[in-house]
Amino acid sequence: MKTGSNHSIKLAQFWPYKAVFLADQISKFTLNVARETANLNLSQWRVLAAIAETPDRTAAYVTRVTPMDKTIVSRAVQSLITLGLIKKTPDAHDKRRMTLRATKTGMAVYTDIASQLSAALTPDIGQDAKAAQLLDLLNEFITRMDDIAPPEK
Repeated sequence: MKTGSNHSIKLAQFWPYKAVFLADQISKFTLNVARETANLNLSQWRVLAAIAETPDRTAAYVTRVTPMDKTIVSRAVQSLITLGLIKKTPDAHDKRRMTLRATKTGMAVYTDIASQLSAALTPDIGQDAKAAQLLDLLNEFITRMDDIAPPEK
């Protein structure tokens, strides 16, 4: 890291700070929706969403696609099983592995929360091009960050 350079950061104009600030706001909003709709915490919601979107995946897969520690994922999985929102089944190809799938109730909860989040966070008609540009930029920056600071394994 360079030291003694003339570079400074003004947080109000520093896009990484703005991205973190926005992510925090979105997380808080998402938590409120998940809590009010189904009494779920943010970890439970993230696990349910990952499983509902891609059924028959392992907890290791969920850990990779969500920014959560495997211990947090494991706890969320157990609580969602207890709540009857997901179930574990033996993998069709490897009986030693367990896969996760949302139950009918879990899918209903997922659909309800996802529709509320989509309605609140998806731009209005006419803003689709800007949303697509933003998504492209975010993916570009994520790839760049993976290059300079690879994700933990």
